Amino acid sequence: MTSPALTKQSLGTGYVVATGVVITGALLAHGISTVRPSLIDMVILSVGLTPALALVAANYWLPVSGLSGDQIWTAAEWCGLGIALFTLIKIVVLLAPMPQSSMIPSILASGVAVGGFGGILFGWLLELRRSRRRLAQSNEVLFRVLRHDLRNNLNVALGHLGELQRETAERGSPKSRAHVEQLSGTIDGIIDTTEKARQIEFAFDADRRAQEPIDLVPCIREQAKQITQSHPEATVELDLPEQSQVYADWMLDIVFRNVVENAVVHCEETPTLYISVEEHGRTVFVHIGDNCPSIPQHEREVLDSGEETQLHHSKGVGLWLTTWIVESYGGAVHLTTSDDGNVVTLELCGPTILDEIRQTLREWP
Repeated sequence: MTSPALTKQSLGTGYVVATGVVITGALLAHGISTVRPSLIDMVILSVGLTPALALVAANYWLPVSGLSGDQIWTAAEWCGLGIALFTLIKIVVLLAPMPQSSMIPSILASGVAVGGFGGILFGWLLELRRSRRRLAQSNEVLFRVLRHDLRNNLNVALGHLGELQRETAERGSPKSRAHVEQLSGTIDGIIDTTEKARQIEFAFDADRRAQEPIDLVPCIREQAKQITQSHPEATVELDLPEQSQVYADWMLDIVFRNVVENAVVHCEETPTLYISVEEHGRTVFVHIGDNCPSIPQHEREVLDSGEETQLHHSKGVGLWLTTWIVESYGGAVHLTTSDDGNVVTLELCGPTILDEIRQTLREWP
């Protein structure tokens, strides 16, 4: 059996944990050797043991802290720098003329523990900030490519495909026309995905969107009307109050459109939707049920875990977009399945008293 290869993550984590173990052992040994520890001794020991034990626990929290292996190694370097800095300060203090005390070893070890933990905390925050900056930059590039470059190229391809459609319609074989129609539908689907990428960018940028109390009942009725117009075979049954205020913005229409269209498109029978609204205090629940086949288990696991892997990924970005928009409102999306169909529950926040007062002042004559 081969031993696992050493990586920067394992080396960095091992260094931090070993440092914590050594400092914890030194502090405990000194505390045990002290015959009658005073209150000050106990305070100094506890001040040192807390960060020292946090360094020992780094074996568990550092690998799941959101940093890569190189970043963990950098955080470990900051830990060493903090230890060196506090050790130097302690040496300078100890060189000054002062009465000898039995607390000096405890003060030295506690200072080293505080320096090490302060260093790794600073390094972790620094690397986490760098990761977020890189993620923001990569997202900006990705969205720009999807919005402009890819979309423009697809529109050009769609234009050429239109010419090909006319030619095949005149003298092409039925098989050729079927291939062209299939290709046209595929390109339209990709263009629709690029549009969703633009909406995702807005979903992530919630701080720039003006959220306010909105009556969701007209939004639901409008989406029900549109889906029955575009899919006449679909039936939508509504159980709605006269009005229901939630704290949201213009993207609420996109939420309902995505959920309703997803249910109708993936239904293998004649689609029937059941939409109802419940209010519990300041929380509003919108239930959107269907008679479609059960959402696959791996789809539900992806949305529950919040991450995709090579083995488990969801189809399309509609449910992801819905989840991100609702979460930007401070709400949540819940999926339940049964043999009779699926229910998507949107948990939304109603306006607070302050929001209602602000809205009343706006409407004041």
